[in-house]
Amino acid sequence: MNLQRARYLVAVADHLNFTRAAAELHVAQSALSQQIKVLEREIGVVLFDRRGPRISLTEPGIVAVREAKFLLESADRAIERIRASALGSEGELRIAHTRSWAGGAVALAVNEFRARYPKVAITEHRGYTARNTALATDGAVDIAVVRPPVDQSKLTVRILDRERLLLAVPSGHPFSTLEVVDLAQIANEPVVFWPRANGPGMYDAIVEMFWPTRAPNVVRREADDEQVLHAVAAGVGVAPMPAGRAATYRVPGVQMCEINCPPMYLTVGLAFRTDNPNLALRLFLEVVDEVVDPSLLVR
Repeated sequence: MNLQRARYLVAVADHLNFTRAAAELHVAQSALSQQIKVLEREIGVVLFDRRGPRISLTEPGIVAVREAKFLLESADRAIERIRASALGSEGELRIAHTRSWAGGAVALAVNEFRARYPKVAITEHRGYTARNTALATDGAVDIAVVRPPVDQSKLTVRILDRERLLLAVPSGHPFSTLEVVDLAQIANEPVVFWPRANGPGMYDAIVEMFWPTRAPNVVRREADDEQVLHAVAAGVGVAPMPAGRAATYRVPGVQMCEINCPPMYLTVGLAFRTDNPNLALRLFLEVVDEVVDPSLLVR
C-alpha cells in the first residue's frame, strides 16, 4: 500500500462517502473511486461494502484502515525525524510505562539510553497494561512496558524483569501473625482486586496462581494497587500484591505474607511493533540487549 492510496483509503473511511472524501482530498470523485478499486485489486480483498445507500467498511477494510493510519503516522514521524536531524536533534522515543512497575531493568535501560543518546527526546507517560498495549499496537508509542501475557498478534514482547507476588492482609487479620500462608487458607477469604480490564493477562495469571481450583471471592474492586492496599488496611479483605508496589506505598495497617508454595512471580516486559521504523526504537532495543540480565530476555 503506497502512501497516496493509504491517504485515500483513510479519507473515504472517515467520511464513508466518496464525494466528501474527494472534496477533502481535492481530487475528482471518479479518480478517488478508481484508486480504491486499484487498492482492492492489489490487496485481493473488498474494503468497502457498496450495496446500500451508504457505504460501509468490510472486516478486511477495518484492518486495512488501521494499517493505513499506522503507515501514514510512520511516514509523518520519519519526516519529523529528518527535519529534527537537520536542526541538530536525533528524534524521539515514546515510552508508555505500566502503573504497576517502577525502576528495575526498565529504568536501567532507559537511563543507559539517555546517557548514550542525549539528543534523543524521550516522551514518557504511565498507564495500565491494556492501554499501553493498545497504544503500541496503534503506533502511538514506540515502547509499551507491560505485564505479560498480552495479545502478541501485532506486538513482540521481551521479558525484562520479574518480582515476587505476595499476599496483603489487614494488620488485625489472623494471617497477620504468619510469615507464610497456605493457598488452601485463602480459598474463601474476601478479596480486594483491581479491574481485570486494566491487564487481563496479568489478572488471569494471578488468579491461576492464587486460586487454581476456584474463582476468588472478590468483594471489592479498586482502581489501582494503592487503593487496593488502602482497602486491605480498612479490613475489607486480602489482596495479591506485587512486592515492589507494597514496598513503594507502605500503607499502614497492611501486613505482607508469602504463600507456602514455590515462589510466585510476575514478569515485566517491553511490547513493540517490529515494523515500527523509528531508529530510536532499534537503538533502545540494542541497549536493552546489552544492559539487562540475559536470562530474563525471553523473546
